[in-house]
Amino acid sequence: MLDTYDNLLDSVVRWSHRKDIITMIPDFIMLAEYEMYNNAETQLMTREMETIEVLTTTEKLIDLPCNFEKMRSITLQSGGNSLTIKYQAPEELLRRSGSGRPEFYTIIGNQIEFNRVPDAYYDLSITFYKKPCALTKTNQTNSVLTGYPNIYLYGVLHQVFLWSEDTQESVKYALKFQDAIKGANKADKKARYGTAPTMRIEGATP
Repeated sequence: MLDTYDNLLDSVVRWSHRKDIITMIPDFIMLAEYEMYNNAETQLMTREMETIEVLTTTEKLIDLPCNFEKMRSITLQSGGNSLTIKYQAPEELLRRSGSGRPEFYTIIGNQIEFNRVPDAYYDLSITFYKKPCALTKTNQTNSVLTGYPNIYLYGVLHQVFLWSEDTQESVKYALKFQDAIKGANKADKKARYGTAPTMRIEGATP
């Protein structure tokens, strides 16, 4: 069963018919993990990756959460109300002098920047996509391998054949890897929002 790091290594050896690459597979796994979240076509974003971090701050700049991948929302508690701090691109952030309640934020490097210095301690709820911990000998599984083992298998095989300069097999598994990511994202969207309603049209069909 493809549910642990060790089992993934065994499966890659069997599928690639390459026992001689066993010591290199950890590198291929690392590269596949990077591609899951940084490829140019479709990045993996599922609800298993969603997390909420709550903090209190008076700073204009705060560090991004550990293993941050993509922001969903930032809300601020003020006077018993939950207010959304809206995102603006770095070059469009309406920076204000003095202090006050932050209204906008942007992301620069590894930090969140608010459009003004907070005038008090504010409780923030940051909802974001967090990358699961990488697979290693000591970290045998994560939510991606548990829920979508085909993503790991095809991603690692793509790296194996890319390294061995087998273009045909590399392209084949690159496509399977992308299809697996798209399938996971689509399944997540369906689970989150349900299926789209079907339109029924009465009368004769022309």
